[in-house]
Amino acid sequence: MNWSYCRLLALVALALDAGVCHPQEITILTEDQCASCTIEVTPDIVLGTDGESVIGYAVDIQRLSDGRFVMAFDDAPYEFTVFSADGSAYRRVGRRGQGPGEYGHVWTIREHGDRLHVFDRAGMRMTVLERDYEVVGTMPVVCFFCLAADMAVLPDGSTVLNFGVPEGASERDKTPQELMAAERWLTVHIMGEDGQPRLSMDMADRTEGGEPFRHLEIAPDGSLLSARSTEYRIDRWDPATGEHLESVLREADWWPEVNPAFSGGPDQPPPTRMEAMHVDEAGRLWLYINRPTRDWRDHVEIGLPVEGAFRYGPGATEWFVEVVDMEAGRVIVSQVVDVEPGAARFFAPGWLAVYNEDGFPQYRMHRVRLLELEQS
Repeated sequence: MNWSYCRLLALVALALDAGVCHPQEITILTEDQCASCTIEVTPDIVLGTDGESVIGYAVDIQRLSDGRFVMAFDDAPYEFTVFSADGSAYRRVGRRGQGPGEYGHVWTIREHGDRLHVFDRAGMRMTVLERDYEVVGTMPVVCFFCLAADMAVLPDGSTVLNFGVPEGASERDKTPQELMAAERWLTVHIMGEDGQPRLSMDMADRTEGGEPFRHLEIAPDGSLLSARSTEYRIDRWDPATGEHLESVLREADWWPEVNPAFSGGPDQPPPTRMEAMHVDEAGRLWLYINRPTRDWRDHVEIGLPVEGAFRYGPGATEWFVEVVDMEAGRVIVSQVVDVEPGAARFFAPGWLAVYNEDGFPQYRMHRVRLLELEQS
């Protein structure tokens, strides 16, 4: 099927969904790119050179406004680690338990003003800490599946979480089996002070392969942004009402028409995935995409990690970054960036972390900058 025709069908579907979006609220990004701009990735400090501060692969990494880094680890789920800006010192915060300052599995940490919001996925609780890590308060988080793939904090201090809630989950006569079989799931939730979702939005249709994972960000105007991992689509929401304000789409021939969340086999390319979304200080939107390379077939490894299995080896995918001016509705820069081997994560505006176990777990931090080169 013609790609443009598929896009037309998608636009019609959006327009007809009266509860989601109207035709005039769909933005198709233009490619009015800055010819003299380039994205530069440069190595910075290494965290974990002491052999004990980085405890395996991090489930969450953040950079605070004062330059410190924060990491949460699966191998030490009841605490998180705060590193100094230069990586020379660190402090572990938290302990195992259910009391104030205690956690079951720290999953996400977000900064808001002078405070940290810490989500405990196992305990289904949100803890707010002062700068000195003193507990301000703890509240329950009521969620059906507490995966919390991402979290954001609104200007008023309300937290936003990404987890799936089956349509009709609030109805008393719904059984767990009926909920699990629901065809539509709400994926983005603004939490109230009682720990219940105050507003829920961004529906995923499971019958159409809709994936519930969303990347969350706060736009410069205070609106809420959610990005889908298997589509090039950013939705903008009014956090006061839950109203869907805009859908931002991109017509790109490199984004596949059929893009399952998982590969169907070694003869299929790796999925193209939106891996992260950030808003920088200038209000520009950075999108980090992992996509197949042209020669991905040459990097499929058969029989690994076990006989009969396969995996995509190094060189099967590449990192592709786009910088978007949402106000103007245009893509400023599109560029493949060279990232050193290892598990890479774009974790904050202007920052990339690459994990490796060269003797012991550590993270090499990189700065990611948009440069405007002088034209001759």
